[in-house]
Amino acid sequence: MLLSRNYSNYSTTNKMQKLHKPRLVYGCCVVCFFIIILTLWMCPEPQIQLSALSTTLNPNPLVSPTFAPVTTTDVDDTCTGRRIFTYNLPPSFNTDLLELCDGHLVFWIKFCKHYRNYGFGEFLNSSVPIFRDDWYGTDAYMLEVIFFERMLTYDCATSNPDEADLFFIPYFSGLDALPYLYGSKKAHRQGKDLISWLEANATESWERFKGIDHFMIAGRTSWDFSRQLSETEAWGTSLFSEPALWNVTSMLLERKPWMGRIEQAIPYPVGFHPSTTASLTSWIDHVRNSNRNFLFSFSGALRPQMTTSIRGILSQQCANATHQCSTLDCSKIQCSHNPEPIYTKLLEADFCLQPRGDTATRRSTFDSILSGCIPVFFHKDTAHTQYTWHLPSDFENWSVYIDEMAIKNGNANVQEILNQYSKERVIEMRERLISIIPNIVYRHPSGVAMANSMKDAFDLTIDGMARKVAAFKKPTLLPRL
Repeated sequence: MLLSRNYSNYSTTNKMQKLHKPRLVYGCCVVCFFIIILTLWMCPEPQIQLSALSTTLNPNPLVSPTFAPVTTTDVDDTCTGRRIFTYNLPPSFNTDLLELCDGHLVFWIKFCKHYRNYGFGEFLNSSVPIFRDDWYGTDAYMLEVIFFERMLTYDCATSNPDEADLFFIPYFSGLDALPYLYGSKKAHRQGKDLISWLEANATESWERFKGIDHFMIAGRTSWDFSRQLSETEAWGTSLFSEPALWNVTSMLLERKPWMGRIEQAIPYPVGFHPSTTASLTSWIDHVRNSNRNFLFSFSGALRPQMTTSIRGILSQQCANATHQCSTLDCSKIQCSHNPEPIYTKLLEADFCLQPRGDTATRRSTFDSILSGCIPVFFHKDTAHTQYTWHLPSDFENWSVYIDEMAIKNGNANVQEILNQYSKERVIEMRERLISIIPNIVYRHPSGVAMANSMKDAFDLTIDGMARKVAAFKKPTLLPRL
């Protein structure tokens, strides 16, 4: 089944030059006809995978969200293509999950303090002036809460689904996944209740584009949701394998690169959430003027004993470069919710090593960008194929790439490679890196005034989704003959 397309904007503008001989006119017409037929035959209209949502179920009007502001019907250029309708899901899909934070989803997982302050976590009580304002102990898995909170003050929200360009499904899929991943719930069941609700309440808006203009946030990696429905032993839930959700764009901490049509990676949330332009400017000035006494830095759980792993080899290379490499061993210091020791180390070095961990991406990549420490990547899937809406494609101007296999084979030494960069080149790369900082931070919801001077990670995510949907709606093919 194919979506219907509007070809009213299509018109042919090429005109045939008048010919004097009738036979020649006839011959040209025949040739042109066969060229058109051949072109259409060789370039068929693409097939679009439709969801399994029923179009014959309850067509009741949608319930407008109680928390989203209502936009006016006046034309507002800043909202063109960006008007979002947020579904009023039952609280059991989102906010009720936060009430189970004290080990009631999984007995050993407690996150009550992490969802406070708009999902940013506890305010960082630091004695160091630069970490005193707008810094929090942010948990990366609170991404869906951070988006939910920002959507409450989104300036292009609409309560009328007929006005909407995009549709937000405020489902805390990452939190909801916990009892399926680590508890007793059967992994293939996640998402079943959500689909039932959408079938009963979203029929009209869904039918417009079969869910292609819908999106949701998942505060985990794609691998946590990619179990096939038929699998029994594989890791993850089967949420992304549900046919009903195949057209919904899932925005995650890490995507499967070959699933770019329906998965999009967006930045890991870090500890800095500026509430004013002055706060952001002050931090950038600190980054630019920091004394960097080390060539490179490696933060994480150091594993020098694991000589065959990329982390183990890099740990050993860092240990060998005693006066040029700064280390932070996160197996000894609690790094995940304490940004101060992390950034203190990152601000000391010119380059920061970013090897793959349990998965290809690392939150440390964004800590590195925020600190002006030039990231050194060892695999394309760590950043190059991931954050295409937020990171510029000129990677060579703000990062370094060393193939992972060259390190493992003993053909590359990080210290030797990085020493080849001149001081002037390092400064150039850092300035380019600094220009990216606004792209990867999630500003404080109170910083509304900042919206006129910068776009943060939230804004760029919405812009990316708007471009994606606009490109889909734009007819580009001739109608079939």
